[in-house]
Amino acid sequence: MGTLRRVLLTALPKVPLSRACGWLASLPLPRAVRPRCYGWFARRYGASLAEIDGELASFRSLQQFFRRSLRRGARPIAAVPLVWPCDGRIVTCGPVRDGRIAQVKGNDYALADLLGDTGLAAALDGGSQATIYLAPGDYHRVHAPFTVAIERVTPLRGTLFPVNPPAVRSIDRLFVRNSRHVFHCRLPSGVAAAIVMVGAYNVGGTLVTRASGEARAGDEVGQFGFGSTVVAIVGPGGPAFAELPPEQVVRMGAAATAGA
Repeated sequence: MGTLRRVLLTALPKVPLSRACGWLASLPLPRAVRPRCYGWFARRYGASLAEIDGELASFRSLQQFFRRSLRRGARPIAAVPLVWPCDGRIVTCGPVRDGRIAQVKGNDYALADLLGDTGLAAALDGGSQATIYLAPGDYHRVHAPFTVAIERVTPLRGTLFPVNPPAVRSIDRLFVRNSRHVFHCRLPSGVAAAIVMVGAYNVGGTLVTRASGEARAGDEVGQFGFGSTVVAIVGPGGPAFAELPPEQVVRMGAAATAGA
Protein backbone atom coordinates (compact mmCIF):
# COMPACT_ATOMS: atom_id res chain seq x y z
CA MET A 1 0.00 0.00 0.00
CA GLY A 2 2.88 2.37 0.81
CA THR A 3 4.44 1.87 -2.63
CA LEU A 4 1.13 2.46 -4.42
CA ARG A 5 0.50 5.59 -2.33
CA ARG A 6 3.99 6.89 -3.14
CA VAL A 7 3.50 6.34 -6.89
CA LEU A 8 0.06 7.98 -6.94
CA LEU A 9 1.10 10.98 -4.83
CA THR A 10 4.20 11.53 -6.95
CA ALA A 11 2.19 11.48 -10.19
CA LEU A 12 -0.60 13.72 -8.88
CA PRO A 13 -0.47 17.35 -10.17
CA LYS A 14 -0.35 18.56 -6.58
CA VAL A 15 0.36 22.28 -7.00
CA PRO A 16 -2.36 23.06 -9.61
CA LEU A 17 -4.92 21.02 -7.69
CA SER A 18 -4.00 22.77 -4.45
CA ARG A 19 -4.35 26.18 -6.11
CA ALA A 20 -7.79 25.19 -7.42
CA CYS A 21 -8.90 23.95 -3.99
CA GLY A 22 -7.62 27.17 -2.43
CA TRP A 23 -9.63 29.23 -4.90
CA LEU A 24 -12.80 27.24 -4.18
CA ALA A 25 -12.26 27.51 -0.41
CA SER A 26 -11.94 31.30 -0.76
CA LEU A 27 -15.33 31.75 -2.46
CA PRO A 28 -17.82 33.62 -0.24
CA LEU A 29 -20.62 31.48 1.17
CA PRO A 30 -24.18 32.73 1.71
CA ARG A 31 -24.42 33.90 5.32
CA ALA A 32 -27.39 31.65 6.06
CA VAL A 33 -25.50 28.42 5.21
CA ARG A 34 -22.21 29.25 6.95
CA PRO A 35 -23.10 27.91 10.44
CA ARG A 36 -24.33 24.60 9.00
CA CYS A 37 -21.32 24.27 6.70
CA TYR A 38 -18.75 25.00 9.41
CA GLY A 39 -20.68 22.90 11.93
CA TRP A 40 -20.47 19.91 9.57
CA PHE A 41 -16.74 20.54 9.12
CA ALA A 42 -16.23 20.67 12.88
CA ARG A 43 -18.05 17.37 13.38
CA ARG A 44 -16.21 15.73 10.49
CA TYR A 45 -12.70 16.82 11.54
CA GLY A 46 -13.05 17.32 15.28
CA ALA A 47 -12.67 21.11 15.37
CA SER A 48 -13.67 22.86 18.59
CA LEU A 49 -16.28 25.55 17.92
CA ALA A 50 -16.38 26.61 21.59
CA GLU A 51 -12.91 28.20 21.30
CA ILE A 52 -13.58 30.37 18.25
CA ASP A 53 -13.41 34.15 18.51
CA GLY A 54 -16.62 35.37 16.83
CA GLU A 55 -19.80 33.94 15.37
CA LEU A 56 -19.69 31.21 12.73
CA ALA A 57 -21.65 33.37 10.32
CA SER A 58 -18.89 36.00 10.41
CA PHE A 59 -16.48 33.79 8.42
CA ARG A 60 -17.17 34.63 4.77
CA SER A 61 -15.48 31.53 3.35
CA LEU A 62 -14.05 28.17 4.30
CA GLN A 63 -10.59 29.72 3.97
CA GLN A 64 -11.45 32.31 6.61
CA PHE A 65 -12.84 29.59 8.85
CA PHE A 66 -9.64 27.52 8.47
CA ARG A 67 -7.61 30.55 9.60
CA ARG A 68 -9.93 31.32 12.52
CA SER A 69 -8.62 33.02 15.63
CA LEU A 70 -9.34 31.82 19.16
CA ARG A 71 -11.16 33.63 21.93
CA ARG A 72 -8.99 35.34 24.52
CA GLY A 73 -7.69 32.93 27.15
CA ALA A 74 -8.27 29.77 25.09
CA ARG A 75 -4.52 29.10 24.99
CA PRO A 76 -2.71 30.36 28.11
CA ILE A 77 1.03 30.73 27.47
CA ALA A 78 3.17 28.79 29.97
CA ALA A 79 5.96 30.69 31.71
CA VAL A 80 8.74 28.37 30.47
CA PRO A 81 11.54 28.76 27.88
CA LEU A 82 9.74 26.67 25.24
CA VAL A 83 6.05 26.30 24.42
CA TRP A 84 4.40 24.34 21.63
CA PRO A 85 4.01 26.56 18.54
CA CYS A 86 0.69 25.11 17.38
CA ASP A 87 -2.02 22.58 18.04
CA GLY A 88 -1.37 19.16 16.54
CA ARG A 89 0.27 15.79 16.95
CA ILE A 90 3.96 15.01 17.32
CA VAL A 91 5.64 13.52 14.24
CA THR A 92 9.12 13.36 15.76
CA CYS A 93 10.64 15.20 18.70
CA GLY A 94 14.18 15.08 20.08
CA PRO A 95 17.83 15.95 19.47
CA VAL A 96 19.31 16.93 16.10
CA ARG A 97 22.24 14.60 15.44
CA ASP A 98 24.84 14.77 12.67
CA GLY A 99 22.88 17.48 10.91
CA ARG A 100 19.83 15.28 10.33
CA ILE A 101 16.22 15.17 11.56
CA ALA A 102 14.10 12.04 11.80
CA GLN A 103 11.01 12.11 9.55
CA VAL A 104 9.83 8.74 10.85
CA LYS A 105 11.73 5.92 12.51
CA GLY A 106 14.44 4.74 10.12
CA ASN A 107 13.91 7.62 7.67
CA ASP A 108 15.56 11.01 8.10
CA TYR A 109 16.63 14.05 6.07
CA ALA A 110 19.35 16.70 6.12
CA LEU A 111 18.66 19.80 8.20
CA ALA A 112 20.47 21.90 5.59
CA ASP A 113 18.02 20.68 2.92
CA LEU A 114 15.04 21.66 5.09
CA LEU A 115 16.43 25.13 5.83
CA GLY A 116 18.07 25.85 2.48
CA ASP A 117 20.96 27.36 4.44
CA THR A 118 24.09 25.43 5.39
CA GLY A 119 25.25 28.11 7.85
CA LEU A 120 21.99 28.04 9.83
CA ALA A 121 21.98 24.24 9.72
CA ALA A 122 25.50 24.14 11.19
CA ALA A 123 24.46 26.53 13.99
CA LEU A 124 21.46 24.31 14.86
CA ASP A 125 23.23 20.93 14.65
CA GLY A 126 23.35 19.28 18.06
CA GLY A 127 20.27 21.13 19.26
CA SER A 128 16.66 20.05 19.72
CA GLN A 129 13.68 19.87 17.36
CA ALA A 130 9.94 19.25 17.38
CA THR A 131 7.97 18.33 14.25
CA ILE A 132 4.20 18.78 14.63
CA TYR A 133 1.42 17.79 12.22
CA LEU A 134 -1.70 19.97 12.10
CA ALA A 135 -4.78 18.00 11.04
CA PRO A 136 -7.61 19.79 9.18
CA GLY A 137 -9.64 20.28 12.36
CA ASP A 138 -6.81 21.84 14.38
CA TYR A 139 -6.38 25.52 15.15
CA HIS A 140 -4.33 26.70 12.16
CA ARG A 141 -2.29 29.62 13.44
CA VAL A 142 1.40 29.22 14.25
CA HIS A 143 3.08 30.99 17.18
CA ALA A 144 6.64 31.55 18.34
CA PRO A 145 7.67 28.69 20.65
CA PHE A 146 10.33 30.89 22.26
CA THR A 147 11.07 34.54 22.91
CA VAL A 148 13.19 35.46 19.92
CA ALA A 149 14.37 37.98 17.37
CA ILE A 150 13.16 37.04 13.88
CA GLU A 151 15.98 38.09 11.56
CA ARG A 152 14.28 37.17 8.29
CA VAL A 153 11.89 34.71 6.65
CA THR A 154 13.00 32.79 3.56
CA PRO A 155 10.41 31.21 1.23
CA LEU A 156 11.59 27.99 -0.43
CA ARG A 157 9.75 26.71 -3.48
CA GLY A 158 8.75 23.08 -3.82
CA THR A 159 5.85 20.76 -4.46
CA LEU A 160 2.86 20.11 -2.18
CA PHE A 161 2.72 16.51 -1.01
CA PRO A 162 0.13 15.76 1.67
CA VAL A 163 1.75 15.68 5.13
CA ASN A 164 -0.67 13.33 6.88
CA PRO A 165 0.91 10.33 8.67
CA PRO A 166 0.43 7.82 5.80
CA ALA A 167 2.14 10.19 3.34
CA VAL A 168 4.99 10.93 5.78
CA ARG A 169 5.61 7.19 6.11
CA SER A 170 5.55 6.69 2.32
CA ILE A 171 7.40 9.67 0.80
CA ASP A 172 11.14 9.94 1.44
CA ARG A 173 12.39 13.40 2.48
CA LEU A 174 8.83 14.75 2.21
CA PHE A 175 9.35 17.91 4.28
CA VAL A 176 12.33 19.10 2.24
CA ARG A 177 10.48 18.53 -1.05
CA ASN A 178 7.45 20.66 -0.14
CA SER A 179 7.22 24.46 -0.33
CA ARG A 180 8.01 26.05 3.02
CA HIS A 181 8.85 29.25 4.87
CA VAL A 182 11.95 29.32 7.09
CA PHE A 183 12.08 31.80 9.99
CA HIS A 184 15.71 32.61 10.87
CA CYS A 185 15.70 33.38 14.59
CA ARG A 186 18.01 34.19 17.48
CA LEU A 187 17.24 33.76 21.17
CA PRO A 188 18.14 36.55 23.64
CA SER A 189 21.13 34.41 24.71
CA GLY A 190 22.47 34.50 21.14
CA VAL A 191 21.58 30.86 20.41
CA ALA A 192 20.30 30.26 16.86
CA ALA A 193 16.78 28.92 16.31
CA ALA A 194 14.36 28.37 13.44
CA ILE A 195 10.67 27.86 12.74
CA VAL A 196 9.74 26.10 9.50
CA MET A 197 6.18 26.24 8.18
CA VAL A 198 5.89 23.36 5.69
CA GLY A 199 3.21 23.73 3.04
CA ALA A 200 1.09 20.75 2.03
CA TYR A 201 -1.47 19.55 -0.47
CA ASN A 202 -4.44 21.95 -0.35
CA VAL A 203 -2.31 24.32 1.79
CA GLY A 204 -0.46 26.32 -0.84
CA GLY A 205 -1.48 29.61 0.78
CA THR A 206 0.81 29.76 3.82
CA LEU A 207 0.60 33.24 5.32
CA VAL A 208 3.49 34.84 7.24
CA THR A 209 2.13 37.38 9.73
CA ARG A 210 5.41 38.37 11.42
CA ALA A 211 8.46 38.44 9.17
CA SER A 212 10.96 40.28 11.38
CA GLY A 213 11.51 41.85 14.78
CA GLU A 214 11.04 40.72 18.35
CA ALA A 215 8.50 38.04 19.19
CA ARG A 216 7.58 36.71 22.59
CA ALA A 217 6.75 33.06 23.17
CA GLY A 218 3.13 32.68 22.08
CA ASP A 219 3.09 35.57 19.60
CA GLU A 220 1.55 34.67 16.24
CA VAL A 221 3.98 34.36 13.31
CA GLY A 222 1.91 32.70 10.58
CA GLN A 223 -1.20 30.87 9.43
CA PHE A 224 -2.03 27.75 7.40
CA GLY A 225 -5.10 27.15 5.26
CA PHE A 226 -6.14 23.55 5.90
CA GLY A 227 -3.55 21.33 7.65
CA SER A 228 0.22 21.12 7.52
CA THR A 229 3.43 20.73 9.53
CA VAL A 230 5.64 22.93 11.71
CA VAL A 231 9.28 22.14 12.51
CA ALA A 232 10.75 24.17 15.40
CA ILE A 233 14.49 23.90 16.10
CA VAL A 234 16.70 25.32 18.87
CA GLY A 235 20.49 25.25 18.59
CA PRO A 236 22.87 23.73 21.14
CA GLY A 237 23.06 25.72 24.36
CA GLY A 238 19.37 26.62 24.21
CA PRO A 239 16.41 24.96 25.92
CA ALA A 240 15.44 21.50 24.66
CA PHE A 241 12.03 20.24 23.62
CA ALA A 242 10.53 17.44 25.68
CA GLU A 243 11.01 14.13 23.87
CA LEU A 244 7.47 12.92 23.20
CA PRO A 245 6.32 9.86 21.23
CA PRO A 246 4.73 10.13 17.77
CA GLU A 247 0.99 10.95 17.76
CA GLN A 248 1.17 12.70 21.14
CA VAL A 249 -1.34 15.58 21.08
CA VAL A 250 0.10 19.02 21.94
CA ARG A 251 -1.56 22.40 22.29
CA MET A 252 -0.19 25.80 21.43
CA GLY A 253 1.14 27.66 24.45
CA ALA A 254 1.54 24.63 26.73
CA ALA A 255 4.97 23.91 28.23
CA ALA A 256 7.25 22.13 25.75
CA THR A 257 10.52 22.27 27.70
CA ALA A 258 12.18 19.00 28.69
CA GLY A 259 11.51 18.36 32.36
CA ALA A 260 8.72 20.95 32.61
